[in-house]
Amino acid sequence: MSRTTRTCVIVWILTGMLGFATLIPPVTPESSAQVLRNVTVQVGGGQDTMQALAFFPQNLRVHQGDTVTWKIVGDEPHTTAFTRGFDPGPSGVQSPLDPPGINIPVFAVPIPGGAADALQLNPQLAWPTRAPGAAVEKYASGSLFNSGVYTKQPMAPDVPANDTFSLNFPNTGTFSYICLVHADRMMGTIEVVSTNIDAPSQAAIDGTASRELDAITRLMQSARGQGETFVRSETGANNSLTWYVRAGNQDFESGDGRGQFLDFQPKNLNITSGDTVIWSTSYFHSITFSPTSPVPEWLMPIPQPSGPPLLQVNPQILAPAKPAATYDPTQYFNSGILGPFLPFGDSWALTFTQPGTFSYSCQVHAPLGMKGTITVQAPPTPS
Repeated sequence: MSRTTRTCVIVWILTGMLGFATLIPPVTPESSAQVLRNVTVQVGGGQDTMQALAFFPQNLRVHQGDTVTWKIVGDEPHTTAFTRGFDPGPSGVQSPLDPPGINIPVFAVPIPGGAADALQLNPQLAWPTRAPGAAVEKYASGSLFNSGVYTKQPMAPDVPANDTFSLNFPNTGTFSYICLVHADRMMGTIEVVSTNIDAPSQAAIDGTASRELDAITRLMQSARGQGETFVRSETGANNSLTWYVRAGNQDFESGDGRGQFLDFQPKNLNITSGDTVIWSTSYFHSITFSPTSPVPEWLMPIPQPSGPPLLQVNPQILAPAKPAATYDPTQYFNSGILGPFLPFGDSWALTFTQPGTFSYSCQVHAPLGMKGTITVQAPPTPS
């Protein structure tokens, strides 16, 4: 092959290659960049008195750089909180995710300058760490990242509803988080992987969430069914009876602490004058009989000169009130907030002597429909 021929062949090959190259779009930094996602996790589930205390899905894998948004679905209040490495100060309580000595924000704290027994919802728990209008936070160990209490309705006047929380994850790793309201049972993890590892689509995430919620819902329905068909009493002095009412699924657990049936079992109880009712609980409830309407709310927003309001735990609901030895429908009777590790214990008793039907509620969960009645009948006339 002559030099001239070789030159023509090379030119022809290069020309063909250049022509083929024009058919392929050039790879630019913009077109090769990672597509960052925003995926959604469901917070809570259920409706009214049946509440699933969980994140759905509980464990999630995302890509490095993705943003996760949590959205409240259930009616029970929750938070999403990443606490690893954060020191809440002297009011902290042991973290269920960490070794002994590692604390998280406690549910309620004293009101500065208030009475000795005056409590407020802990501001570290109640309010978001992201300032209004600020950019989405980026997760890093050592700081608190918290949604604040999710609500479908505003917690106080001039405070917007808070139903979502977003957090960006710039680094790989597995990061645990909790609900500060239900820290003993409501936990989740975010696994952040590099982009060369598969992570589920939003459709797959939603499918996993639905299956997990369905499993807990079936357990809650079973627990409710058992409680509704079981009424227990014992004979006492003078042939009077002592009746037992569960506040929540006390005796009939769902088999999963994340499945809560927040109602009285039985909801409507018929007794005879002179009988006594004992309520018991393994959760946080009040037994409140109020002769006037509206019944006191368990949280009282108090405006502050700057920042969000102070959320005082209403002392009328927090502390017991039993103004007479037997129930008097003209007066206010209240168990105080009952539950594990609380000073007023986990049970409360009241004797009824006046015939009538008397309504009561748990004021912590009254908005969900946790209400009941005691119907007192006069004793039968002796033959």
